[in-house]
Amino acid sequence: MMHGMGLDGVTLLLGCLSGFLSGLLGIGGGVVLLPALLYLFPLLHGARLSVFSATEISMVQVAFASLTGILVHRPSAHVPLSRLFFWAGSALAGGAAGAFLSSRLSGRTILWIFLLETILALTLLLFRPREGEVPGRRDPGRLPGEFFALSAIGLSSGILGVGGGFLLYPVLTLLFGYPSFVAVGSSLAVMFPMAAVAATTKVWVSGGLPSQTVTIVAGALVGSFLGARFTRRLGASRIRLFQGGLLLLTALRVVVGLASGGG
Repeated sequence: MMHGMGLDGVTLLLGCLSGFLSGLLGIGGGVVLLPALLYLFPLLHGARLSVFSATEISMVQVAFASLTGILVHRPSAHVPLSRLFFWAGSALAGGAAGAFLSSRLSGRTILWIFLLETILALTLLLFRPREGEVPGRRDPGRLPGEFFALSAIGLSSGILGVGGGFLLYPVLTLLFGYPSFVAVGSSLAVMFPMAAVAATTKVWVSGGLPSQTVTIVAGALVGSFLGARFTRRLGASRIRLFQGGLLLLTALRVVVGLASGGG
């Protein structure tokens, strides 16, 4: 069992890794951090976190990591601010509702929702057309569809404590025809207000923050900044490859956890 600086080093590393992937791939990092807190943290520390505490830490980390990614990606340079505000408001409404509902769901139910969302994101990534085959579809007639899609992502993200960026990227590129570099930066801009409200709601419901939150957030800030600097070098195909591999590994680990009675 790890104590003192050893434990702080573990939580700092977990935060840095999730933040790096957040900035690199345009995801909130929660899709990495949540399984790490549930399955890796007990191995290193000898104590388990409740699913709700893990989602609370994850959502706070997502809020800070996505804010750092926004400063690097500058999504407003690619998408009008009015559209970003519309997307963020849609996700924010769902995120607040999901954060409130999460305390009323069992840990096993939350894990099932997480697994289904991960499989959905992986499916969208695998079966989307190649870059350039989908025309941009940013006409006003798409607004109801975008509102519904982002509200649903916000709802599930508020429940799970993950930012939803691993769903936002394929949804924005596949369903609404936005280029990959727009989807990466914009997903971070959408996640920040949603994550901030959802994290605040979770803290209000629980009455406080778990002690590991500060070091995880500190690591996430550093990791998100570093990861965002490498995004342009990857390109659309490699972003999809890394996201797909990450989602597949995550889904397999959650399946193993559920099969062994996890949650």
